[in-house]
Amino acid sequence: MEWTCFDVTVEGKVGHVRLNRPDALNTMIPQFWSELPQVIAELSDRGDVRAIVVSSTGKHFSAGMDLSVFTSSGLSLDGEPGRRNATFMILVKRLQESFTALERARVPVLAAVQGGCIGGAVDMVCAADMR
Repeated sequence: MEWTCFDVTVEGKVGHVRLNRPDALNTMIPQFWSELPQVIAELSDRGDVRAIVVSSTGKHFSAGMDLSVFTSSGLSLDGEPGRRNATFMILVKRLQESFTALERARVPVLAAVQGGCIGGAVDMVCAADMR
């Protein structure tokens, strides 16, 4: 399968998930949040994969979340404070589910970090079994 944000390979019994947008400092764009749980589930469901390594291409691991995630989510943050807060909570839960996929993987997930690891990238690395 083709991924926008990742390069995914299996070498031996190890699944490699590489953040693959080095020109954009591997920022977490809207596609990242939908692709990550799919990639992890696909590798986790394979019987021949015994571990998953998450790494990146380029000088830095990741500059964190691209703020376009909030503007392109399709959720309106207008209106009454209570509704706005409830809508924001829905968005945050969706984003958190992407990182929870790392915790739910059948196999150990290792994060190999080089260079800068900022913001949401730190949260993702913390969801891995080892860093």
